[in-house]
Amino acid sequence: MWLWTRGIALALGMGVGATAILPVAAKEDDLRVRAFVQAYAPLIDSVTAVDGDVVFWLHGGPIHFRDGRMVAEHRLGREDECDPLFYEYPLEPLVEPYPEPGAMPTYCSDFLESLWGSTEREVRNHSRSVRFLDHRLFVNEILLDPLARLERAIRATAVVDDEVTAWMDDLEITYSFDYREIAGSEGRSQHSWGLAVDFVPSSYEGRAAYWRWSRALDREGWHQIPMDERWSPPQRVIELFEAQGFVWGGKWAHFDAIHFEYRPDIILYSRMAEE
Repeated sequence: MWLWTRGIALALGMGVGATAILPVAAKEDDLRVRAFVQAYAPLIDSVTAVDGDVVFWLHGGPIHFRDGRMVAEHRLGREDECDPLFYEYPLEPLVEPYPEPGAMPTYCSDFLESLWGSTEREVRNHSRSVRFLDHRLFVNEILLDPLARLERAIRATAVVDDEVTAWMDDLEITYSFDYREIAGSEGRSQHSWGLAVDFVPSSYEGRAAYWRWSRALDREGWHQIPMDERWSPPQRVIELFEAQGFVWGGKWAHFDAIHFEYRPDIILYSRMAEE
């Protein structure tokens, strides 16, 4: 067995863009493990290797890494109930639609429940109200620093980029914490843990913004809508979000162009895979 402690991570100052140092052990070269450790180091008490599994010890107990899935001990042997948490996220702009997507993935929430709780009341205890671009958000406490850095970057960019300024001025509504399931899936939305924000403009300018709306109009061809016929925030805004560990729903096969969610592990994993 090897043991890696939170003290090492904090001493290394791990975060988005940092370099992980893990002990020599089975699965140490798995980029998903490295990305997870770097992204969530302050929340991990220790990491051990037990019976071939990498086990993350969190405040709520052990979480086993099994081929991209993060599952609690009560789910061991039934991890196939979930889809892997890790997926290929393109860091470059999409230039064409995805092929026809399959079913919506179902992600187990064991990892999130271990950190933030399994009930709305428990999650709310880890959430805070914050102003972002002159809108009020209620988000998980882990988002406070990334959102603060992001707002500074967006405002600084808006000074020299008229598209970013126009996007800010056109923001009509923001949605953050919402304890609910993902529409069209059995899994819980990242909104349920205050880890996602929707930025709704005053108008979509007649363009496609959300896959379910488009499917209602064209059940067979919605996924083939060209990129230039889809609504999107400015590319620079997307890049600034990604720099702070957020993925953009507009890059998903089941696209959701107003949606950003905090997944620093996905951003790190994608960067590592390109190296």
